[in-house]
Amino acid sequence: MLRELRRIAIAFFILSLPLAVRAQEAQQPEKIVFSGQLRERTEFDDRHINADELVFIHYLRTRLRATAKPATGFTVVAEVQDSRYLGQNDPTQARGTTDISADGLDMHQAWAQIERPFDLPIDLRIGRQEITFGNERVIGVSNWSNTGRTFDGARATLHATDLSVDLFGARLAASSAGPIAAQHLYGLWANWKPATTTSFDLFGLQDDNTTSIRRGEDSGKALLMRHSIGLTWKQTFGPIDMELEGIGQTGNTAPNDSAAQRSIKAFLGSAAVSVMLVPESKTKLNLLATTISGDGSAKDDKSETFNTVFGTNHKFYGIADYVPELAGDRGLVDFMGGASTSPSKELKLALEGHLLLPQRGPDSFGNEFNITAAWRAATPFELSGGVAVFLPGEILKARVGDSTRYWAYIAGLWEF
Repeated sequence: MLRELRRIAIAFFILSLPLAVRAQEAQQPEKIVFSGQLRERTEFDDRHINADELVFIHYLRTRLRATAKPATGFTVVAEVQDSRYLGQNDPTQARGTTDISADGLDMHQAWAQIERPFDLPIDLRIGRQEITFGNERVIGVSNWSNTGRTFDGARATLHATDLSVDLFGARLAASSAGPIAAQHLYGLWANWKPATTTSFDLFGLQDDNTTSIRRGEDSGKALLMRHSIGLTWKQTFGPIDMELEGIGQTGNTAPNDSAAQRSIKAFLGSAAVSVMLVPESKTKLNLLATTISGDGSAKDDKSETFNTVFGTNHKFYGIADYVPELAGDRGLVDFMGGASTSPSKELKLALEGHLLLPQRGPDSFGNEFNITAAWRAATPFELSGGVAVFLPGEILKARVGDSTRYWAYIAGLWEF
């Protein structure tokens, strides 16, 4: 029944688009604005995660975006992206120099939006689109990735004086266009700002994989049905900014289509405090503590490992990206302390250290120390870079060795 209601809602949304367009009375001349970006990032990688030797990697990402407003309150966006590493060519084509293939070329975004149809305080958007909420802990664009992240789906946003509510749904993966087993994401996200110093985010998400389990006691049930419910509270007390968040996950999951389901019981909790020390240079002291639950036992009927769903993990757990991916079922406890400053409006500096521990079990993943800088030389150009030093703990020594590991990057971003 729930599945049918979703299909009806999506169909109604799609069919209402042309009606809403015709309802826009005030017309304006068609106008198309082009914009884009080019980003090159070179990484010095001595992490020993995927290779046993030091490697240099050069990433290139190019985006070209066209934004059209054919009528008042109606917007269409098409954005093409090419993502590659330098030298990603067919070596048989004159050592790659005459290779004209473009395996990394894709439609990054392609969506249409209607603002305030029938004078209602809502926006309706459908198509391939970036979706990001709050601090990107569970849904973000993952901009650090050379491809970024987009969703194929529909979104409705309700606007009020101090409240915004988003209802969205996306089809994540499907082997064909028909009514087959697929993966989906549905969500409701509300942001309430009762005062300039106070903000609340309340959300509920469902991500699933409707592929059926083929054998055993759970035959015919879905491979994954996960629900994430969370609350984030941001508060400012003079020079102190505080952020508290908690997320719980429930549902059922199976490791493959021939295994029994396990019930999901997982959580994430985090507390962050930032203290402004020198307002003129925006010098701040930053503290953060995060707990991500791990699994107590792989042999029982409960899965207690928290899944960050579609979060932008790179910004939270150390820029070398050792965890949470390598944490596995141990979960994670991250204690971070650091400072940030802007000695000029063009320059930003940050220093932080992480103590990375398992939520389940003894020992340590390790300690990581990061320093990053970003220089906005001009409006269309930014030069940034960073260095990470990682001291492996007992848990990761078998994977990356016991020597101190280094990782660094330098990147240029050109926007037009």
